[in-house]
Amino acid sequence: MARRASLRVAPPPRPPDLAAVTIPAASPAATLDLDAALMRLGYDRFRPGQREAIETLLARRRLLLVAPTGGGKSLTYQLPATLLGGTTLVVSPLVSLMHDQVAALAARGVAATFLAATLDGDEARRRMQGIARGEFVLAYVAPERLAYPGFRSLVHDLAIPLLAIDEAHCISEWGHDFRPDYLALGDLVAELPSARVLACTATATPVVRDEILVRLGLPADTPQLVHGFARPNLALRVHEVRGEADLHRTVDDALREALGAPRSGRGTAIVYAPTRRQTDEETARLQAAGWRAAAYHAGLDGTARDLAQRLFQEGALDAVVATNAFGMGI
Repeated sequence: MARRASLRVAPPPRPPDLAAVTIPAASPAATLDLDAALMRLGYDRFRPGQREAIETLLARRRLLLVAPTGGGKSLTYQLPATLLGGTTLVVSPLVSLMHDQVAALAARGVAATFLAATLDGDEARRRMQGIARGEFVLAYVAPERLAYPGFRSLVHDLAIPLLAIDEAHCISEWGHDFRPDYLALGDLVAELPSARVLACTATATPVVRDEILVRLGLPADTPQLVHGFARPNLALRVHEVRGEADLHRTVDDALREALGAPRSGRGTAIVYAPTRRQTDEETARLQAAGWRAAAYHAGLDGTARDLAQRLFQEGALDAVVATNAFGMGI
């Protein structure tokens, strides 16, 4: 069984979360037609909290948004990007989700691209040249791209009206998904003083929210919109297991309860393991039992991780066995 690290204590006092924001009449949100832009993206109505977040971002130029996975956070930067001109820069650690969002935007007539380590050198250079020519409304980049001098030079020559940082909790050393590459984002924000900045995440405690603002160099009065992330469709149960055989029986019983039999098409389970080695061993055990299972952890190369996530999203697996690296965006 995995052991959890002890919690650290407490953040300094911080401003209360925003319940609502008054939009000045002269602000961009007052003159831009958000409803028309929404319809151009293929939607007929905003989800709860989306309009408020977009109006806050346009009026206040800074926003920390906490909303549940599947709650429509991506629209908060996609819609303004179609209205503001220039190239909106989106930083995300999830290559498969970048790919999916770029494909969905292209289907709606919005020019978008992404840069990630999974691209070969020629393709990455071709896309960077297109970004430099201003061909794209949105450019998604993996955080490690920020360390490339050529990319930073390119950014300085672009008209960037909005910098959106997805999975912003990755910048926090208090969080379980800390990514050192995210630490470069504070410098990037400082280098783009005229750009609006949106930091969004589905999981951020008050401690983590405070650190996000500090790390990004955002003022303490940056608006924070925090929407409930309780998921009533989820239930929690705890089983005490006595040894490896008991653990295997518990996992097998849970899979049969949730999915029935292998290849039944009733959904996909996630089995979390505390280490990479245990992830690989459990994947092999489930595969031997007939389950369509794939492993996901940071020790696998990007291609293998992307394939596992894509098969998960397509429902082509019975189970993904993973460390907590398989968490964001799920």
